[in-house]
Amino acid sequence: MSQGKVISTQPPMAGQPGPGYPGQVMAVAAPAAIPGCPVGLEYLAQLDQVLVNQQVEMMEVLTGIETKNRFQILNNQGQQIYFAQEESGLCHRICCGPQRGYVFHITDNLNQVVMRVRREFYCCRGCYICPCESCNYYNAIE
Repeated sequence: MSQGKVISTQPPMAGQPGPGYPGQVMAVAAPAAIPGCPVGLEYLAQLDQVLVNQQVEMMEVLTGIETKNRFQILNNQGQQIYFAQEESGLCHRICCGPQRGYVFHITDNLNQVVMRVRREFYCCRGCYICPCESCNYYNAIE
């Protein structure tokens, strides 16, 4: 299987070496189309593992208030292949915590949406603010 061309998502700062310096995120260009594979997901067909790193939000660390989650999705060489960003309401993040509904937009390195993961908020006992742990949650992948 051929590997995609490596591109940088961050330009080097003055006085720093090129690609590969510590802290730089490397991105992989999209491979050629694969018959039967959805557009944008071709690179996944070549992988046997992915790494998901949550980006820590300073506002959340300082205030303790849940912010919209963001994740880098990397191959086993640490190269970014996708990026995931949460869409959810502030009230749900504060009141419902991990039981909240959300939509994750997963984009490629060209910022094109390749997948959406949606979880609707369901309340099983009629209390909109405080769902119980026995509630069922379903993720829909679009």
